[in-house]
Amino acid sequence: MRAALVFVTGLLAASLASAELLWVAEGNRLHRLDLADLARREVVVEAAPRPQPGGPSVRRGAARDVNGSLCLLPGGSGDFLLGEDTGQPELVPGWGVFSFAGVQRAKLTPTYREPQGEPYGCAFDAAGRLFTSSVGRVGFGRASGQLLLWFPPYESPSGAGSCKLAIDIGTAGAVAIDVEGRVYVASAGRGAIYRFSPPFPTAPDADGGCGAHDETGAPLADAVQREVFARGLYTFSGLAFAPNGNLYAASVLTGEIAELDRDGALVRKILDPPGWLPPFETGNPQGIAVDSEGSLYYADLDLTWDFPGIDAGPNGKLRRIRFDARGDPLPPEILLEGLAFPDAVAVTSGTLR
Repeated sequence: MRAALVFVTGLLAASLASAELLWVAEGNRLHRLDLADLARREVVVEAAPRPQPGGPSVRRGAARDVNGSLCLLPGGSGDFLLGEDTGQPELVPGWGVFSFAGVQRAKLTPTYREPQGEPYGCAFDAAGRLFTSSVGRVGFGRASGQLLLWFPPYESPSGAGSCKLAIDIGTAGAVAIDVEGRVYVASAGRGAIYRFSPPFPTAPDADGGCGAHDETGAPLADAVQREVFARGLYTFSGLAFAPNGNLYAASVLTGEIAELDRDGALVRKILDPPGWLPPFETGNPQGIAVDSEGSLYYADLDLTWDFPGIDAGPNGKLRRIRFDARGDPLPPEILLEGLAFPDAVAVTSGTLR
């Protein structure tokens, strides 16, 4: 009996260890789905109520406006971090630190080089250091997106210290980190993916290698090792590593997802829609993520023309690409639709509880 109990307990532990959650932010709220049963889903963070004329600009409470990439904090608590911009522009946007239940516990607030800050990417390295990106000016003009390195504790009431590693990324997107600790940042405005290599600053001061300052007065790294990993006729947005170590890179405007090798060369197109301009039948992938089985998920902005510009459409979607036995991508399937500006997706370990 004891042996049977140990066996069953071991199976349960293995099942829990392999359980995964799928997250997508849209409409200023956050959804969480059980990857083993996609019918099981919940809204983790509700959008903040809109301010009423003559009333307070922001209502305090659990409801917060959230968007962008999501990252689990190290340590296994289930706490997570993602963009939080409740009450903007009166309150400065940043990255909120939330409990698993969706209650905000802290906020990391940087300075921005544009009047309206826009947090987006996040990633933790093996040492538990946090790297985030802010978009900067959208488009192909002035490059003012940023890459920041944050130092723990991230839930400190006084806020975590930070050091800017770059302040000139054109429309900065997702952040990804490889097994060697190198940091990749997508740049839609320059059709590029940048790679930053260690060593990185150890503190937000001169002794830690962050003794310079940008025009906002924020700490800026004295020196960084930076290179162009890939460049092309793309609007790179989302990044995620494939099981074989290659890098998947989404190009939101062109509706593509490319697979790049370790040198940044194109291996193949995972998603390659017909035509040159949206709308595309397979959508516009902004953020992407990969699960433990290698399936690829993307947040589809459903871009539509509003001449002379282009904007997110009314029917954003969450899509999945599975692969056949030969490793070839299958047609994307829709998991959720009717979403409002779904700009990022994440896969993490964990279960609904």
